[in-house]
Amino acid sequence: MSCPGRTYPLRKPKNHRLPIPRWHLALAPAVTHVFTAYIGVQRHAADEPCLRADAQIASAIRAWLEAGHGPAVFEAFAMIDGAEATDTSVWVCYWQDADKYDAALQALALPALFSRLETRDRESIGLWRECFATALPRLETNYSGLDYLPGLARLPGTTTPEHDRSAYWGAARDRIPDAAHDLFPKPTDPVSLPPDSAVRGRGQHLVGTNPQNLAHIRSGQFWENCGQQEADAYERRLEPTLHEGLRYLMEHPHETEAMSVRYLRNEGDAAASGRPRKESCGAAFFGNLDSLERWAKTHPSHLAIYRGALSHYKAFGDLRRLRTWHEVSVLHEGDAQFEYINCAPATGHGSPELVQHVG
Repeated sequence: MSCPGRTYPLRKPKNHRLPIPRWHLALAPAVTHVFTAYIGVQRHAADEPCLRADAQIASAIRAWLEAGHGPAVFEAFAMIDGAEATDTSVWVCYWQDADKYDAALQALALPALFSRLETRDRESIGLWRECFATALPRLETNYSGLDYLPGLARLPGTTTPEHDRSAYWGAARDRIPDAAHDLFPKPTDPVSLPPDSAVRGRGQHLVGTNPQNLAHIRSGQFWENCGQQEADAYERRLEPTLHEGLRYLMEHPHETEAMSVRYLRNEGDAAASGRPRKESCGAAFFGNLDSLERWAKTHPSHLAIYRGALSHYKAFGDLRRLRTWHEVSVLHEGDAQFEYINCAPATGHGSPELVQHVG
């Protein structure tokens, strides 16, 4: 299908019709970028020094979140699964003000936070952050309903118009404005670590940035509003398939070019309700958009997720209350910052694409 003014045609098939409605994010005209930061605290033990250090760090992060430069919106998570330590607290934060984002990153000085811990407590804690700026023409989003809109959709001044670029292979690329003129190729000369720079994680301070066209996805599920029958169907059939797909990415980083793959459970009001919140998301970086598309379109682990989702939609029809959504960014070179202090092996930085300095 061709489209006037495009270098590369849309992948939307001729006469394609959406099986179910879909919406995407629109920001105010003056907004040119959105900014995202993932903050993580790993617990390497379950003893008193670790709990003491964890409480101190968590208190500092909560104060940072509420400061004037803090994110416009944020969400808190516990890690369900990941290639790294799973006993990890995670926050994802969003801004649309570049100055506040820059000020916030300067204020969240992980080395200073770490150094303020008692010397004997430091071994039990790992700190990391993965932060990036996304130019709006390199962003795409997709939502299955309007009654629950998380992530970037919580930013002030956003709207969610309906769209018809969904439910076909290549739809995500079609929703990225810059894809009209850019294929987002991988760099031909990626940065690599010197041979003698062994990335161990524990006891190290690692920093880095991104190559051109590194892709990031956060994809979520919300089933708090489902009736018991639909909730059971999701938890017993669809969720295990989703977990298996994420586990494949975690275990095959070289084949999939997936990095920092994490399966997260939203905390929300879990403490007050006394039960886990029925909301989760997966988050990951990929070498580029091609890598993400290849896994989605061809690998059995994702095809099983796709077929399972379609079966769920058909089974519950208009009564369906499961909400799914995602946000995908394709980054310009150098628009991300990665930092890891005393983290477990395989924490994000296992790839040379993400780490250029070992200290």
